[in-house]
Amino acid sequence: MKTARVVFAVLFVILMPLVLLLTDVQLVAYDRDYYRAEYDKYGIPEHIGMSMDNLMESTEQLLLYLENKRDDLNFKAPFNHDEEEFFSPRDKLHMIDVRGLFVKGHLFRNISLIYIAIFIMLLLGKKPFRNQLRKLARYGIAVSAAGIAPVIVLIILMKVDFYRYFTVFHEIFFTNDLWLMDPAADRLINIFPQDFFTDMAFSISYLYIAEMAAILICSLIALKLVKSD
Repeated sequence: MKTARVVFAVLFVILMPLVLLLTDVQLVAYDRDYYRAEYDKYGIPEHIGMSMDNLMESTEQLLLYLENKRDDLNFKAPFNHDEEEFFSPRDKLHMIDVRGLFVKGHLFRNISLIYIAIFIMLLLGKKPFRNQLRKLARYGIAVSAAGIAPVIVLIILMKVDFYRYFTVFHEIFFTNDLWLMDPAADRLINIFPQDFFTDMAFSISYLYIAEMAAILICSLIALKLVKSD
C-alpha cells in the first residue's frame, strides 16, 4: 500500500508540470492577438503581399483547423495581386501532422487533469485535514522543483542555438521531412519564420516558469501558516 501511495504521488509530481506546459502551449498557440503582434513585428503582411486583416482571417482558419473545428485547409485568400490558394500542398500535409500532435496533447492533458483532480480530492479528503494540506504543499514544492529545472536548461540551450534544438524537436515528433519547406513554394515558412517560433517558445517558457514559481511560493506559505495537528 505504501508503495502504491509513492507511485501515485510521483505520478502527480510528473503530470502536474506536463499539464501546465501543455496548457501554456495551447494558450499561446491559440492566442489571436499574439499572431497579430508577431505579424506586425516581422512585417509579414508586407512580405507576403497581403493586408493584415486578410492575413488574420487566414490565420483564423488555420487555428480553427488546429482546434479540430475545421476539416481541412483548402481555402483561397485575397493577396495584393490576386486571389489564390493560401497553403501549398506541402503546407497542408505538414499541418495534418501538427494537428495530430495538438489533438494528442489535448487528450493527454485532459486525462492527466482528471487524475490530478482525483488525487487532490482523495488526499484532502483524509483526516486530519491540516496534515494532508501540508503534504499537498510538499508535493507542490516537488512539482516546482521537478518542473522548473528542465525548462531553465531548455531556455539556456535555446538561447545558445535555437535552430539546432528546434530541429531536434521536429526530428523527435515528426516521422517525415514535411517540416522542411521552400520559401518560394510554401506559405507556412513565410508567415512563420524562425524568429516567430523563437518568440513563441520563450513566451511559453516564461509563462510556465511564472506558474511554477507561483506554486512554489504558495506551497511554502502553506507550510509556514498551516501547522500540523
